Amino acid sequence: MGSVRHRGGETVILHPLVEGAEDAHGNPVEEWGPGVEREKCAIEPRVQEVENELGRSAVVYGFTIYDTFDSPVTDRDEMTVRGIRCKVDGEIARWRNPFTGQAKGSVITLKRVDG
Repeated sequence: MGSVRHRGGETVILHPLVEGAEDAHGNPVEEWGPGVEREKCAIEPRVQEVENELGRSAVVYGFTIYDTFDSPVTDRDEMTVRGIRCKVDGEIARWRNPFTGQAKGSVITLKRVDG
């Protein structure tokens, strides 16, 4: 399928959600599977202005990742970007060229994981 790659892009690590063992009540415990490298992704920091003693400054609270159309990322996964662990924030937006119908890429919105 679509394989838009960004020549100057970066490698991010996908941590897919998998079901692990059961807890004491018989419910499946969610765990993160082995990391999967996604190469040549474009990365856009998501910033938010915060006020502090010196005025305002921008804080990175997540990232927007541009990957291939057939990226295996789901809305329940996590990713590591530039050493920062993040969770997928919402649905993966996959897009096609409106003139040719060719699969072009996906847009993945991430939010930092605290804790």
